[in-house]
Amino acid sequence: MTTLVTGATGHLGANLVRALLARGEKVRALIRKGSNNTALDDLDVEHAYGDLRDEQSIIKAVNGCDYVYHLAAFVSIRDGDRKELYDVNVLGTRYLMQACRLANIKKVVHCSSFGAVGNNPDGASNEKWAVSPYEMTTDYEISKTFAELEVYKEVVRGLQAVIVNPSGIVGPWDFKPSLLGKTIIEFAQGKMRGSVKGGFDFTPVQDVVQGHLLAMEKGVVGERYLLTGEQHSIDETLDWLEEFTGVSKPKLVIPTFLMQNIAIVKDWIERKFFPHVYPRFNYHSIRLLNCGKYGAHTRAINELGLKPTPVKEAYRDSVLWFKEHGYIK
Repeated sequence: MTTLVTGATGHLGANLVRALLARGEKVRALIRKGSNNTALDDLDVEHAYGDLRDEQSIIKAVNGCDYVYHLAAFVSIRDGDRKELYDVNVLGTRYLMQACRLANIKKVVHCSSFGAVGNNPDGASNEKWAVSPYEMTTDYEISKTFAELEVYKEVVRGLQAVIVNPSGIVGPWDFKPSLLGKTIIEFAQGKMRGSVKGGFDFTPVQDVVQGHLLAMEKGVVGERYLLTGEQHSIDETLDWLEEFTGVSKPKLVIPTFLMQNIAIVKDWIERKFFPHVYPRFNYHSIRLLNCGKYGAHTRAINELGLKPTPVKEAYRDSVLWFKEHGYIK
């Protein structure tokens, strides 16, 4: 029995691959030549070289597999990345789902995003909340929403696939590291000079791994399950980082309206003069932290048997892992 994992070198992928190997599964990882594949070093994993934008390489990677976890995605908050977001997240998902159906894959778990779930203004969003065409969203969120449609199209044609929607992931084995991981490292290095108000729905990476495994085992074909966690303010997470790193959190808290106005000007300058610079924040990321959106993972608990763990522990584990692997001196 061979299990294909796309996005195996990312934060979630590195954790999922290790969990699969611990269960005794034979793992094949779709990776790109020349990319940073450190997350798979010294692991007994078969390498399938390819790219989600290369349909033939996808067909080859899927051949001979029984199960597929599709984690790979292009993540960007930057304006101007629409073509790559579409090519990787939408077309890439289309190619993979078609290949899985034609290869008679037993089951697929597609990792979507909480960004592909609509915002419930009156409380927690659940699996029924679709993204409204009238609400402000990022290009990344739009791409993940349309990627889900590609999964559903193949389900109608007979593909056995389930969708899961994690929120902001935090935890160990973050090699590259992720956007949140970079923030944790910068905090520990004393490089965070100020913060903003707001909060987000964070979830431990081990809970997301657990959710993927359970979705493969028990998930209903054609359904999706939120793998969200707990809603915490930015100030609260900075308190945790202060406790775990010994570094004082920044005293400067920039008001939201001021930060958004700064971001509008900054975003224009970056688009105009520095299109290749990846921003640490922009207008949409500030908006997202202050929109109040959070999710309910009740369905994953009741139907899949998910057992959530505390988000604070995941922040602690993340800091410890970064220290042990030299990211934090």
